[in-house]
Amino acid sequence: MKRFLALFALVLALPLSAHAWWNGDWSARKKITLDTAAAGIGSEVVDVPVLVRLSTGGFDFLAAQDNGGDLRFVAEDDKTVLAHRIERFDSVNELAFVWVRVPRLAPGNSTQHVWLYHGHQAAPAAQALPVYDEAQWAVWSMNEEQGLPQDSTAAGHHIGAGALTPVPAGLVGGAARLSNGAGLQSGAASLAAGSGFTLSLWVKPEQADGQLLAYGSLSLALAQGTPVAQVGAARAAAPAPLSLNAWHHVAVSWGGNALTLFVNGQPVATANAAFVGAPALTLGAGFTGELDEVQVSTVARSPAWVAVLADSQGMAPRLVRQGPEESAGGGEHTGYFMATMNNLTVDGWVVTIICVLMLFVALYVIWAKALLLARVEKSNPRFSEAFQRLSEQLRTLDADAREHASRLDALTAQQAQFRHSPLMRIYEVGARELKSRFHFGDERASVVHPDGVSAPSVSERAMLAVRAALDAQMTRERARLDRNMVLLTIAISGGPFLGLLGTVVGVMITFAAIAAAGDVNVNAIAPGIAAALVATVAGLGVAIPSLFGYNYLQTKIKTLSNDMTVFVDEFVTRMAETYGD
Repeated sequence: MKRFLALFALVLALPLSAHAWWNGDWSARKKITLDTAAAGIGSEVVDVPVLVRLSTGGFDFLAAQDNGGDLRFVAEDDKTVLAHRIERFDSVNELAFVWVRVPRLAPGNSTQHVWLYHGHQAAPAAQALPVYDEAQWAVWSMNEEQGLPQDSTAAGHHIGAGALTPVPAGLVGGAARLSNGAGLQSGAASLAAGSGFTLSLWVKPEQADGQLLAYGSLSLALAQGTPVAQVGAARAAAPAPLSLNAWHHVAVSWGGNALTLFVNGQPVATANAAFVGAPALTLGAGFTGELDEVQVSTVARSPAWVAVLADSQGMAPRLVRQGPEESAGGGEHTGYFMATMNNLTVDGWVVTIICVLMLFVALYVIWAKALLLARVEKSNPRFSEAFQRLSEQLRTLDADAREHASRLDALTAQQAQFRHSPLMRIYEVGARELKSRFHFGDERASVVHPDGVSAPSVSERAMLAVRAALDAQMTRERARLDRNMVLLTIAISGGPFLGLLGTVVGVMITFAAIAAAGDVNVNAIAPGIAAALVATVAGLGVAIPSLFGYNYLQTKIKTLSNDMTVFVDEFVTRMAETYGD
């Protein structure tokens, strides 16, 4: 029995642990999976800085502080806060680069992860924790808009001399362009005190030759585009040259008696050379091209360490995989639609809101017009019956024009009863025009028809004038029925194009952000594209009901217009039959 109760308690605890929340003050989080199996990391790595790229579609910048001050990275246990450094957080362009110190990366593991918490506008500044280990001598991110590169570690080993041109859009944030000069120099006694040396950097060569590093007896250079590391007579050369005007990761480690050259995270050549430290180094002497994310260590880093740096910093990282946004209330079960709406950019919201307003206007027009047409359809037949009775009564009167005018006015007096009928308003115009052509008090103006009907005489020319007045009123009534229908045509034709505009702009922003972040994978692209397509859905959501409503209403309006045409013909015919001379 005790075992059963213990098992039952464990089952109840599973959902709680699965949805544990580090701190309730933070409203959102997302899982950052560190997939060493996909990245091909074959051995354990400890205390390594991993780059996490945040961009449009994958992260809700609106929920975070403008400077990213509420970002917190928590270990897999959802308790231990990890050290992180924000290299760049651009809430306007929705792009960020954040370095996280990961305590341990197990090899061949596709489930290990950390948590990224955000969504606390009143969060205090994060505790300053070291992102780099003690062996990290310097990190130059090349993000400075002016001046020489500054060291991002606590050691403060800044570039002391050199000349460069800042490049706003590098591989990771900004970059530095060198132009076949003396290079960048830095140094300190601690640089020579280490047990080894490792240089990791990204290069974008514009010319095939140039030196990348000079450190004591160690040199790393491009020879006809081929990376070559050399210590005295010991030489390690890559098997193939680097392509020009493209980013490549190059690294060299030197410790004990081993010199290893890495290209794009993979060891490509080794040589035997005893390590001898030096107190200074020079980067890029005689090199023409761009440099980014230069890191120097005073130990010989392992191949797995170099592979982690190259993969996480590259354009198509396999190591870092971001999960969906989770809310404090409901975990990640927010639904695909809500997740897509959360990724909608400002321009997408603008287009969507405009489309929603257009939809409300279109629905109002459809409702109001359908109500008006229903009243007209109900009123027209009743007025037609009243007119039929009047026509018969007119033929029973004598030739007194006043009596005929009185009978015509009697139907006009029922205007309130037939106020929704356009036939009534057409009749009013016809009756008024007809009465104005009666010759009151002149019995000689009467006419006697063969069937014995006597009535005031109206000439053929006068009947044509009456017909013209009826046609003019009928045109006005048609315009009244068509009023505001243009709003539906605007919604039908303009809605899809407006939505398409929003989608195109959203896709442009998504690809621009991805290009700037260098995060080329389906998890980075898909949310932004899905959010951009919301604008197209909104445009179609306006056009489709507007199209159905427009066709339905136009059919009704056409029928009522035909009724008016028939009534005008009937009025002229009956009046000419009664009053024609």
